[in-house]
Amino acid sequence: MYKKFVLFLLIYACLLPLKATAQVLTACIDDHPPYQVLGETPSGTHIDALRTLAKVLNKEIKFIQSPNFPRCVAFLESGEADVIAGLNPTEERQKFAFFAPFKKADALRVISKNGIMINTYNDFKNKLIGVSRGALYFPKFDKDVDLDKIEIQNVRIGFSLLLKDRIDLIMVSPAMLKTFSAEIEQANLIVSPIALEEMRNKETFFGISKMHKLKLKQTDILSKINQAYISKRFDNPP
Repeated sequence: MYKKFVLFLLIYACLLPLKATAQVLTACIDDHPPYQVLGETPSGTHIDALRTLAKVLNKEIKFIQSPNFPRCVAFLESGEADVIAGLNPTEERQKFAFFAPFKKADALRVISKNGIMINTYNDFKNKLIGVSRGALYFPKFDKDVDLDKIEIQNVRIGFSLLLKDRIDLIMVSPAMLKTFSAEIEQANLIVSPIALEEMRNKETFFGISKMHKLKLKQTDILSKINQAYISKRFDNPP
């Protein structure tokens, strides 16, 4: 009897790490205020959504803090990260990830150096446009090979390049516009007076790795997230 009890304890002890691993949702995040702000305790609207996602899937959240967005995408592809918030679907990304919406997408606004105003899509022509590395904006723009685009690390770098007259404009969400309002005013930058309707994606998505370690079926994950989205659980921080 004693030997059986000891054997049971050994088997149970071996299974504990597997059980613990299965209870973790690993999310990769980069510096992208106000959506994702890195730190000892990350904050931001996408961070709140990821914490809610963990509750929806009955997992504990673990954050991997990355220096940039493409690194997070690489982690998702390899399965080192289970999820990224704010990853829009593309044909290439669908090879290694599946997607579920968690909020309505923001309309983009244009910030440009003094003397440049963007009122229609045609106004993008002959402008040097800063695009954040690895980011997607809206289909017409993303596929337009005739526009002059230059890759930038992030929005903070974009502001710096605008001030140095290295680029003509960048695009940001209304939330980002509010976050950087002081810098915009101080630098005398121009914000386009309208949000172009064609510059709108319908939804913002979680990208979930097909190599995730969540011990859940893809259909179950999608069902749980979609139900939470419909019931607006992601609108309220956990």
